[in-house]
Amino acid sequence: MMETTPLDMEGSSLAEIEDTLRIMRKQESTIYRRFDYLATQTDISDRVVDGSWRQRIVEWMYGVVDHCNLRRDSVAVAAYYLDLSLINGLVVSRREFQLAAMTALQLAIKLYDSTLVKLDSMVKLGRGLFNEQDVIDMEIKMLKALNWNVHPPTPVCFLRQFLRMLPPSVIPLTRYLIAEVTRFISEISVCLYKFVKYPPSVIAYAGMLLAIERIDGSTLPYWQRQQIFDLMSNVAGLQHNSKLVVDAVSQLHLSLERNISLQELMNTIDAQCQDGYSRLRSSKANPLKQDLMNSPRDVLQRSCSH
Repeated sequence: MMETTPLDMEGSSLAEIEDTLRIMRKQESTIYRRFDYLATQTDISDRVVDGSWRQRIVEWMYGVVDHCNLRRDSVAVAAYYLDLSLINGLVVSRREFQLAAMTALQLAIKLYDSTLVKLDSMVKLGRGLFNEQDVIDMEIKMLKALNWNVHPPTPVCFLRQFLRMLPPSVIPLTRYLIAEVTRFISEISVCLYKFVKYPPSVIAYAGMLLAIERIDGSTLPYWQRQQIFDLMSNVAGLQHNSKLVVDAVSQLHLSLERNISLQELMNTIDAQCQDGYSRLRSSKANPLKQDLMNSPRDVLQRSCSH
């Protein structure tokens, strides 16, 4: 459901995309709204968790899904459950925070992954801190706290719609670059608490802008960039030069500069794409619909920092 496959505008209706985005943006600003809760709810930051502890928990989630060969997209959903549980006062101690994190991941995997992860296997990852009944009880509390709203629009969800809006003239290599770099950046943003206050639509667009600015002018000429900006403004209601988007881009720049060489990522993806296109010419297969298990997102070592 959350997998992202770059599409062209053929068969896609801008009106349909606009309607979908309108609903998703309403959701992210209402029932799934997050904010800087550590700044406003000091009892949480004093007794339960701080930004660095949350980061370690989310990185642990990525470690679990990688170890079990599960979908990394589930972690963004689990992080949503965890943040909203904190906002709604469900967690009042560090032990409960750890239990809520395990429960959130288990719930996200059940809803968004086709692979079955047995509850006892998940409990073993807690190293004896919790038992199966603890997770079951916390899941019930969590679902009630969430009011059974368990399908948050994540940055990857928005990215799917944004990719559908790309003009048909944008070549497959560029589409792939934008998709993979934005996915990678979205995962970095999930780890870092400072991005909780940004709507996922803004994170997704900011990631796209970072990818676009690193693509050379011959691959993505100015007129195509302007087309993308216009479509994003008219259909998605997001302006690339708005204060919120510019601020998100700036914060992502800081985080990425401290952790990875984004240009190295671009070069890795570019080399992979070129190799894929060489095979495409002989097989006439679509490289963008092949299994992306060797995606640079999974090859490069991740390192998150404030």
